[in-house]
Amino acid sequence: MPRFEVVGIGRETGRKRVRIYEAKDEEDAIMMAASDGTVVDKKKIRILPESPPTEPQIIYAKKLGIKIPKNATKAELSRLIDKEVEEDWPANDEATQERENRKVQTIEKTGKGYKAVMLIGILMALIAIPMACEGSSEAAIFVGLSGIILYIVAKVGAWWYHG
Repeated sequence: MPRFEVVGIGRETGRKRVRIYEAKDEEDAIMMAASDGTVVDKKKIRILPESPPTEPQIIYAKKLGIKIPKNATKAELSRLIDKEVEEDWPANDEATQERENRKVQTIEKTGKGYKAVMLIGILMALIAIPMACEGSSEAAIFVGLSGIILYIVAKVGAWWYHG
């Protein structure tokens, strides 16, 4: 994506600003500068040469055996790396299936809210035991059953929303 050097004045400070934006065109760069609070002088916008490749890109490209063209840009080297990596994959269905199997799978963890409610349910059930031993059996039954129901509802909710 092209880079633009935008010169203008800070809307609040009144001071000169020089900023660089990666944008699809000059108008997009002007919009980005305006959203940063810059009053843009349209005569002082210039397109900058593309970024050179980064050091990690160069190292990786050399590992892959890519010949790096003289004066290559960051985007060009990125395309060459992508092409080389894609060519490493065979083009048959079995290889496509292998590629799909290697994709990262995101596993959603149980939310802390559900865990907290499950803990409260367990604690209520455990508190009911000493209550029953002291003789307040109706209160112990109520607290114990409430704790068990709370735990079950939280467990089902966690399963339902998080698999």
